[in-house]
Amino acid sequence: MKKILLTASIALGLTSLVATADALKNSLMPVASKAETPMVNLDNLNVGARPGPVATPIKSRPGSAVIGTVDGHKIYKKRADEFLKMATKGKIADYDRLPPKQRAEIVNNLAASTLIEERAKKEVTKDEKEKLAAQYWVSKKMKKVTVTDDEAKKFYEANKKAFKSKDGKQLSFEKVEKYVQMSVRQQKFTQEIMKKAKVIIK
Repeated sequence: MKKILLTASIALGLTSLVATADALKNSLMPVASKAETPMVNLDNLNVGARPGPVATPIKSRPGSAVIGTVDGHKIYKKRADEFLKMATKGKIADYDRLPPKQRAEIVNNLAASTLIEERAKKEVTKDEKEKLAAQYWVSKKMKKVTVTDDEAKKFYEANKKAFKSKDGKQLSFEKVEKYVQMSVRQQKFTQEIMKKAKVIIK
């Protein structure tokens, strides 16, 4: 049961990380429906356009340049560049290329995450930080663990009784395949960690 709970906790952590990255990306990218309004609208941005003659050429500032503040906390251009690069899938990585309105929207977007980070630094305890660091490390290592179809099916057959619906009916492998793979991945990861460990019971 402890293994199942740990597995579920890790899976939830991984899902949250992916969801957060998708949310940041979607906040910048154009949307299909007019009913949906992105936080940062890049619809009119021509990523392939060549620079034309302008009266005053746009100067790109270094990543260390401060592009805004929130409650006295600085927001650096490097962070905006990284945010923009992720949102445009590498097509644009220079915040200074954006029109003023879009730059303002990005700063507002980053302001919220900056405040969250600053609050976390003050309010998250040392013990909580250590646990979060451990969870992050586990999620990163778990991604590298591979599970074959044979390993997953073997685990399913050995634990068939655990895979039943609320009314007691046996769930097919196809219906629980993702959970089974996650369980096997966690099991293999734990075995690798404990392989050279020396446990002393007193």
